[in-house]
Amino acid sequence: MAYKLSATLEGHEDDVKAVVSPFNDTIISASRDSTVRVWSKNNEGQWDSTINFKSNAFINSLTFDAENNLVISGGQDKLINITDLYSSSLDSKYVLIGHDSNVCALDSKDDQVISGSWDTTAKVWENNILKYTLEGHNASVWGVKILSKDRFLTSSADRTIKLWDHDKEIKNFVGHKDVVRGLTILPYGFASTSNDGTIRVSDFDGNLINQLIGHESFVYSVQSLSNGDIVSSGEDRTVRIWRNGKAIQVITLPSISIWSISVLPNDDIVTGGSDNTVRIFTTDPDRIANNEELIKFKEAVENIAINSQSIDDSKISPPEALEKPGTKEGQVIIIKSYTGINEAHQWSGGIWLKIGEVVGSAGSSEKKTEFDGKKWDYVFDVDIQDGVPPLKLPYNVNENPYVAAQRFLERNELPSSYTDDVVQFITKNTSSVGVNSEVNPYVDSKPKIIPQTEYLGFTTNNYESIFKGLKKFNTTFSTDEIDKIETYFINENYNDLLTVATKIIENWDNKLVGFDILRLISAKLDKPPIELGEYIKVGLNSSNAQIYFITFRFLSNIFLNKNWGEAVITDSAISTSIINLIEFSSSDDRNSVNISNAISTLLLNFSIYAGRYKVNKLAETLVAKLNTKAELLAKVSSESAYRLSVAYGNLIYVNKSFSNSDYKKLKVLILQTYQEDRFKELFNEIDAL
Repeated sequence: MAYKLSATLEGHEDDVKAVVSPFNDTIISASRDSTVRVWSKNNEGQWDSTINFKSNAFINSLTFDAENNLVISGGQDKLINITDLYSSSLDSKYVLIGHDSNVCALDSKDDQVISGSWDTTAKVWENNILKYTLEGHNASVWGVKILSKDRFLTSSADRTIKLWDHDKEIKNFVGHKDVVRGLTILPYGFASTSNDGTIRVSDFDGNLINQLIGHESFVYSVQSLSNGDIVSSGEDRTVRIWRNGKAIQVITLPSISIWSISVLPNDDIVTGGSDNTVRIFTTDPDRIANNEELIKFKEAVENIAINSQSIDDSKISPPEALEKPGTKEGQVIIIKSYTGINEAHQWSGGIWLKIGEVVGSAGSSEKKTEFDGKKWDYVFDVDIQDGVPPLKLPYNVNENPYVAAQRFLERNELPSSYTDDVVQFITKNTSSVGVNSEVNPYVDSKPKIIPQTEYLGFTTNNYESIFKGLKKFNTTFSTDEIDKIETYFINENYNDLLTVATKIIENWDNKLVGFDILRLISAKLDKPPIELGEYIKVGLNSSNAQIYFITFRFLSNIFLNKNWGEAVITDSAISTSIINLIEFSSSDDRNSVNISNAISTLLLNFSIYAGRYKVNKLAETLVAKLNTKAELLAKVSSESAYRLSVAYGNLIYVNKSFSNSDYKKLKVLILQTYQEDRFKELFNEIDAL
């Protein structure tokens, strides 16, 4: 039987950011209204609520200690507050202090609590005392789970998921293409959600078991039902129930953001959303809401105004299309009703349900602004401090302003206390954009060099010369294998070429061809090479100058891999190891230009990442290396000098204090050596930061 509305719980005055459901008659919710509420089902089957805790800031995360009946909440004030479930004193029983920013994720098991924060760390608390700080992520930790005593799983805005034993990272999972949000543990592994719109189901060896595709925006929360089905929610107004990799039911809610879901012991689903409301959905006929409530819910969903930019309205069907069944659960079609209104209808539970009215015309010529590789209705300049370049605030009119504010603050490492100010700024500057008005986006037309946002690489496909070298130095492959390898190059069979490169590097004395194959394929591989760390050590410790600079080219190209590259190459252990192994002591070698350009490109790519995500630790490591090597590298070629200068600019963008004496010496050297206008323009911009 399909899920239907069971109850609507109203009482919060702002977004409901987290819900947990420890008992069939008890639900706990946390909100941006700074309260934690406990909802209890009375003898008449109605839900009553009391405020369990009152904070001075947003509350964004919850967990429950079932053994001791304790409610554990965290939020904007950086604190973790612990209260008795049945207390209404509004005060905390214990307070855990240690995070430096918003506490956005919590989990508990036995006597341990784990917390995740915008400060890039997860912390493990035992008996209310800090036991471990898990350091290794490069951005906010959005998801945390306790697997067993002293064994943990964390997910992050750096696109990775990490497995920890005590406080040691023992495995790094990559695969999501954007911020990794929620986690849930399954009997055979775990499920993770992401801003890339997918749910990935994986085992603890890193193998992808299934990828659930259907959500149309960020996926925030994921849980599992007792029968093994998976439940998810996100920024597309939907809760989706998945079975064997396919959505079997899509529930659309009258709320832009479904921030959190939980599952009661009886398998009812609880949601918390941006319309300040907690809702319960059930398959039990005895718990389904009365007709009046069902009609009210249906009308609330139908009356949502959907901006045409957020939905594909290029194909509008006549009303008769509703007489035919949908092709899959969750399918959305646009119908021009008999009254001339464009309506969105969704195939759910074997029937078409109206989910809103589409405002704005199809094929609109509205222009959007590109920022960070995406199209936006608005890209605002936000002045944070005098003398500092304004920060970019992207926003689409169909999204929740709180989502845009949260994204902006996290990206720029600003205090979450600014959230209300940013939301007000967005609201004020888009107030003229009504449901039927055209968007008039702000466009920043002045081109800027700093911060550089596009990674550079060495992607020339010279497979003929690589293949020629492979045949010349071959000591491993038979004639038949050589013929197959040629087809791998021609057909771009990247995974097969990785196997070839591995054999060469492991077995040949002359490993150059193997590293050049890695250079060629690294931006295209589905998964990182298993022996990546070993390849880095071999290549960067090689006495062969050609292998040395080809390795830097290979590493630069990893940044271009959109599946896993950025997450893997910027892992703190890997990036620190690479940067420490960078050496350049002579400009006389015939390979010096190639070496210098390759090193400069890799350093530039690392600086782009540091600037993009404001990663201060990485920036400090890079500045230390530039201070010792930049002058020597810059003397070799104009291009190397330019890329190093841009790298310095990116780092000064992260932290103005990096504009130190070493940078100023480099600037003087370059301006004296290269009389090119591009250097003058670049340094003028850096000096204005």
